[in-house]
Amino acid sequence: MQIFGKNDNHVPPEGRDLIRKTLHEKGVLFSFYEVAWAQHAFIRDELSKGRYDPAITKVCFEMLLELFGRTLKLDLGEHDGKELEIEDVC
Repeated sequence: MQIFGKNDNHVPPEGRDLIRKTLHEKGVLFSFYEVAWAQHAFIRDELSKGRYDPAITKVCFEMLLELFGRTLKLDLGEHDGKELEIEDVC
């Protein structure tokens, strides 16, 4: 899971695009979020620079818990080694 603030001045848009592109090219299964109006370190920066956003942090933490529950908690059995094939049924 990758979470960035849309207004992050430490990781520019081109850098975020490169990260996303590289993960796609490597076949990594991931979630990528860019939170509107959020800045760099909006989750952890409680005591400095006014960037901490508790509301967005709560949402991000819930997404993390959902990911952990889906990935670590569920007993899905052994991986069969086959590549996941997505059907386009729309």
